[in-house]
Amino acid sequence: MTKKNTPDSDRPSRRKSASPGESTTAEQQKLPGWMPDFLVRAAAGASTKSANKRAAAKASSDQPAPPVEPAAPRAPHPRKSGPPAPPPERFQKDTVQAIANTIAVADTGFKDPHADREALRYAEPIASREAILQLLEACDGPQTAEEIAEQLGLSDRIDALGKRLAAMVREAQLVQNRRGGYAPVQQTSLIAGVVIANPEGFGFLKPDEGGDDLFLPPFEMRKVMHGDRALANVTGIDRRGRREGAIARVLERRMSRMIGRFFYEHGVAYVDPDDKRVQRNVQIAPDGIGEAREGQLVVCELIAPPDARRPAIGKIIAVLGDKLTPSLVVEMAIHGHELPHEFPQEVLDQAAAVPLVVEPQMIGGRVDLRQMPLVTIDGEDAKDFDDAVYCEPNADGFRLVVAIADVSNYVRPGTPLDDEAQKRATSVYFPGFVVPMLPETLSNGICSLMPKVDRMCFVCDMQVGRNGEVTGSRFYEAVMNSHARLTYNQVWKAVGEDDADTKAFIGPLLPQVQRLHQLYNVLSKARTHRGAIEFETSEVRFVLDNTGEVTQAGMLVRNDAHKLIEECMIAANVEAARYLLGVHVPAPYRVHERPPESKYEDLLEFLKEFQLSLPAWSKVRPGDYTKLLKKVRARPDAALLESVLLRSQSLAVYSPDNNGHFGLALEAYAHFTSPIRRYPDLLVHRAIKHALTGASPEKFIYTPRQMSALSLQCSERGRRADEAEREVDERYRAAWMEKHVGGQFDGVISGVTGFGLFVELTQSKVNGLVHVTQLPQDYYQFDPIRKTLSGERRGREFRLGDPVRVLVLKASMEERKIDFRLAEDGAPAEAPLPPREKPTKRKKKSY
Repeated sequence: MTKKNTPDSDRPSRRKSASPGESTTAEQQKLPGWMPDFLVRAAAGASTKSANKRAAAKASSDQPAPPVEPAAPRAPHPRKSGPPAPPPERFQKDTVQAIANTIAVADTGFKDPHADREALRYAEPIASREAILQLLEACDGPQTAEEIAEQLGLSDRIDALGKRLAAMVREAQLVQNRRGGYAPVQQTSLIAGVVIANPEGFGFLKPDEGGDDLFLPPFEMRKVMHGDRALANVTGIDRRGRREGAIARVLERRMSRMIGRFFYEHGVAYVDPDDKRVQRNVQIAPDGIGEAREGQLVVCELIAPPDARRPAIGKIIAVLGDKLTPSLVVEMAIHGHELPHEFPQEVLDQAAAVPLVVEPQMIGGRVDLRQMPLVTIDGEDAKDFDDAVYCEPNADGFRLVVAIADVSNYVRPGTPLDDEAQKRATSVYFPGFVVPMLPETLSNGICSLMPKVDRMCFVCDMQVGRNGEVTGSRFYEAVMNSHARLTYNQVWKAVGEDDADTKAFIGPLLPQVQRLHQLYNVLSKARTHRGAIEFETSEVRFVLDNTGEVTQAGMLVRNDAHKLIEECMIAANVEAARYLLGVHVPAPYRVHERPPESKYEDLLEFLKEFQLSLPAWSKVRPGDYTKLLKKVRARPDAALLESVLLRSQSLAVYSPDNNGHFGLALEAYAHFTSPIRRYPDLLVHRAIKHALTGASPEKFIYTPRQMSALSLQCSERGRRADEAEREVDERYRAAWMEKHVGGQFDGVISGVTGFGLFVELTQSKVNGLVHVTQLPQDYYQFDPIRKTLSGERRGREFRLGDPVRVLVLKASMEERKIDFRLAEDGAPAEAPLPPREKPTKRKKKSY
């Protein structure tokens, strides 16, 4: 099964459109980071003493304190002895009293502005996160759990409050100091973000709030692992002018499992991680070895995270085998990236209770579109049909109807289905296998817009002018019946190749398909006019047999049918974003910022070597990229240049703040069209439906802070999915090339380093390394500015974009590496290297 090739996702992935801006846990594991005993000590110990001391000092002051209305008497906390401590006097009293009057506490008359929402979610609600943050922002220093409880009248519920505070720390809303005091992260100099590790040992912290990454030297990376969320301090500027940081606290451990090979060394058992970004081995406890034998591929579960002095500790929970085979590739990716692939029983039970058909009594006040000839257009192996389209010409241009599966009708907030969908955030697509966001009974069943059956849908109904601009739109709930399930190839054969058999197969729906193609031409011209960037990226499609072996690899060709659906989806996504901006309901926008300045400056230097240029960073526009791409498209090195231009782009992310979409040249953009496989789309549906009821934004079930946290989580889950899909692709490419060791292929130099050349094969787009020892014999000098390797004696120079012919020396699925040598006179004549018979140990310290 392949992922729907629609452009409403703007990352260039093999199953999505080639729009710029994209390259990413299983169940979040609650590793040690919050200990309830601490709250017990805080409630009974030091914080009470410090509060009493401050109150006594204030009472002895010459200046009387302003009167404060006393709270109703409360029973002492069961763990406390003696009378309750007076509230700390360092609070700004007027502000605190005003806040206190809005807090919902059982034994006072206070009301929390979000008390109704909390009551809907919890049997025994406590103060909302917003109230806690308002309280702490009004204080002149960190507050302990007991001090917060005193102000909110929750001393008898300090355990529940402690859990909420711990959750707010994990989500980087609060920071906790060594004395147990809490403060908003915004009031500190700490930066919250995600750790991005590099195989060379160093790493970066990608800030949640955007901006330049923070460089983390190898010593700091010993405290964290790739994907962890952490708080860091800026410690200075390194020699390259980058901000350098130090890890202050780990907020959330992403990795709880790891794939690798099991070894003994000097009496110590350890796992050598398959992920090369993990620089330290995982030590295995003596009672955690199980049935594993040395050299085997295993899955280990982390039971203690690493720190600066000690490695992570783990135990082996599964043995995958002695050798990595194609049948294990997807399983390794699922374990290695901790993709939740099994649904909890309560989720399956709820999914089983959803009706399998749309009954007449369910339709209610929905608009009836069952007679409208809506059709779905997808790939040949698609099963989850998110969208259907219809087009008709009118006096002002075209009416475009985009009907989207109404997932929000079946997946309600706060239910097991929604909790699991939120945790997964996206479906993950591998060759021949899908890890879905929703159970199959929904994703391929009642939610999927299958042909000839009634389905609930949520519609964006648009009027498109003759210039391709949307002049009006409206959203409404409807019931539909898809008139046909068409494929991209069928549509292209009918409208692009005028194939008689295909036209006959489509039959009475052919005029509808032809009108859609006419509309595409109009929308495409509008896209070109606004300067949207369109990269002609290539995608490899693998065909597997029943054992998981790669039997075929070929390029997936995009045609106008793909682009037709792409433009229709983009139009609906833009209208969703515009509508949300107008109603001010919190929602996740799809944001693609302009290229990072440092990357852009490197790009300008690179382009100089090809006598090409772009405007200065402060003046660059999407149209400048478009003009350059058009200029180089006919060159033999066009694929290389497009790849470099793509890598200069920033990553697209979800954000509650609309900052536009640089790649698509749009002022506002949101994901609306794929709620079966993307959680942000489901959130957008809920936000629009809330606004359609006429309710105020403040009554929406999600607050701006919550939407910010959800946007961040969905962005991280998307990157995780990208990494997993990329890993599987790389392994399958290596598996395919293992079958062609000794073969010769044409390619182009896609990278130049001091140790050799990276070559991309022209037909398959497979990348491999020509090590410097496999070049014609000479002494080579690497020029990092011009990106060239030059021979001192013979004067042979290799540069980016040069065409070459290579011979495949070796391919390794496990290492995800392919080795070439030049297939020309003067190149070394060694025979292909034999495959590795026994796994070797990487030289890492296990201590």
